[in-house]
Amino acid sequence: MKISSLLLFLCMCPAVFAGNLNYQFSGDSLQKLYAELHYLREVGIEIHQKYDVKKNPDQLRFCKGEYGFISTRAKSTIGIANRLTSPHKDEYIAAGWKAYECSQCSGNIEACDAVPPVLETIKAEFKEKQNATE
Repeated sequence: MKISSLLLFLCMCPAVFAGNLNYQFSGDSLQKLYAELHYLREVGIEIHQKYDVKKNPDQLRFCKGEYGFISTRAKSTIGIANRLTSPHKDEYIAAGWKAYECSQCSGNIEACDAVPPVLETIKAEFKEKQNATE
């Protein structure tokens, strides 16, 4: 009897949770995505102004010591973009990857230029949603 109850329980658990397919966390929002992309771009510019790892590869170690945590934050931002329900979702994810590249010590500073147009798109979508709720 115990084994059949256990098997029934194991079979029912996935069925109970299968209906909850909305993976958006309560903290995920356009405002948060905007703030994170903006922050990552600013940090990326700061990194590339402070360290020139192409001319002096020894600086890479110091840069990673100071800004190593940024890669985790950038990957989290990509996750935020992925969980949003938006017609611009793919554009937001791509901008997240550009912000990730921008904020890396060995990344390309030109990737930072891809972020501001997406910030404007986020602003426009946010205003559109605000106007729709009024």
